[in-house]
Amino acid sequence: MSLRDRAKNVMDNFDATKDDINGYEGLPAGDYHMAVENVQRTDNDQLSIKSQVIEGDSTGRIEFINIGLDEVTAAGKPLPDFVIDRNIKTVARLAAVLGVAITDDAWDDMGIMVHVFNQAVGKQFTMTLKLRENKKNPQYPYKEYEFEAVKDDPFEADKAPEVSDDDVPF
Repeated sequence: MSLRDRAKNVMDNFDATKDDINGYEGLPAGDYHMAVENVQRTDNDQLSIKSQVIEGDSTGRIEFINIGLDEVTAAGKPLPDFVIDRNIKTVARLAAVLGVAITDDAWDDMGIMVHVFNQAVGKQFTMTLKLRENKKNPQYPYKEYEFEAVKDDPFEADKAPEVSDDDVPF
């Protein structure tokens, strides 16, 4: 894609007279084929999984899946049980989809959780993203994720015939 084409694409959704030039426009709701690029701990002590869309119209776009496991807000108020439970399920589902085994001590220490999830860098998964309105901060909609595993080998290599050195003509 030339710079001219890229500028045209950017300018189609950007009003230079009023839009924020530094704003991050997240992925729209939809289904995506993703690959894990990086796993780290955020400044807010969340698990952050940087993933890139690797197929379709949004190829190359990034989604940061940030999941907090705190039981209280930054102001010290308890989080509702359903929020904590959903976050635990989200982490567990993503781990299962990526083939990551979460150790018991990882649930007690975000540093260990990040270390465990670093095994997933380079792995693929499918993600369904749903967005809900955030009345307090409309520019940051609530995100709901669903994850599914992707077969490592779409050609089912385990069913391929075995070839020995004697079968090779050279």
